[in-house]
Amino acid sequence: MSNSQLTIAICARNAAETIERAIASVVKEPECPILLIDDNCTDDTVARARRIAGDRLTVITNKESRGISVARQTALMAIKTPLATWLDADDEWIPGRAARFVEALKNADISTEPIELYEGPTGKFLRLMDSPEFLQREVTPARLFERNYLACDTQVGFRTAIFRDAGGYDPALDRAESYDILLRAILKGARFHYGKTPGYKMYAYPGSLSRQLDKQRAATTAVLRKFSYDEVRKLCLSVGEPPRVAGWVLTAMALYRGEPQKALTLIEEASPADADPNEILEPDGPLPAREGWRRAFQRGTILLLIGGQDAVAAKELQKAEGFEGTAEGANNLGVALARLGQLPDAQKFFDLSESRFPGYLDAKLNRQDTTPSRITTHPLRRQASRSEYATPAARK
Repeated sequence: MSNSQLTIAICARNAAETIERAIASVVKEPECPILLIDDNCTDDTVARARRIAGDRLTVITNKESRGISVARQTALMAIKTPLATWLDADDEWIPGRAARFVEALKNADISTEPIELYEGPTGKFLRLMDSPEFLQREVTPARLFERNYLACDTQVGFRTAIFRDAGGYDPALDRAESYDILLRAILKGARFHYGKTPGYKMYAYPGSLSRQLDKQRAATTAVLRKFSYDEVRKLCLSVGEPPRVAGWVLTAMALYRGEPQKALTLIEEASPADADPNEILEPDGPLPAREGWRRAFQRGTILLLIGGQDAVAAKELQKAEGFEGTAEGANNLGVALARLGQLPDAQKFFDLSESRFPGYLDAKLNRQDTTPSRITTHPLRRQASRSEYATPAARK
């Protein structure tokens, strides 16, 4: 199978400032068809793209812009090759990626590679992003229902049919559309390949969708509400995850869905009261923390979310502090103490939280508020992330 079997698709909406860089990076890939979705551009994006790509470029114009999901679906239905991949209009490829995708997709449905992350305005290199090793152990990664651990979810190579069979892109989503279609493909048994060579340069801008945390969280909630707990539990067990790990996956899923009462019951699957509190369930997993901390932190956090049990929540979060001092634990304990009318003590924990993670948004906002209410629902990521919302170690 040659590169001619892989379409590189780009969706662009007024991307004149960056489209030439993007197009120039993929014309270096021999034979690949290049498809541009002109999402009702009012600038000269298309003209600039044509000057670089010439006859290699096919342009489809949407008469009105209806958002990124509709633009991606337009492209998905127009692709004529068995394989495809995406390039965002403000990013660029590293040459050689097409051939690697073509080879990988001989025996897989979806292929992903490390990406290089750069600061958009300055072009400064920030860090190399890769999918964590624990995720790569799963050919069909059930753990993505726990959290989107992929270095990049949009920028994968894929079999065109697998995305179409999964139902295509959801027009109701204005972000997290790639996470959504990947989860639906996973439930259909999509096989993943994890490459080792960086093939993509992503440029992060202050207004990037992935950095709009509240809106990104709302989209994640909408995505995960599409799936039942039973089907995700079944998937986890089918790929070899132990029942307790499946319980933690479901607990995280319930919290993203905004269903704390369900999460409280699922914790009993993940970490029964008689479990060894000093056990580290997954030393090489997403959260190599003692079970005593995980259980106490999540129970205290969930009780805060449910409301009306602030004293019990504070007791659980103090127990978590006894196991391990974390930024998220101190922040949530501060919220519990503030609700109990102990604002001076609460402020001390917000200060402690920020000292453990300088710039931590929830603690910073809580410290400035007379009625602190920012609860961190999930343990902070200990893997690298495109967002700055991760532990300092993960950002290095």
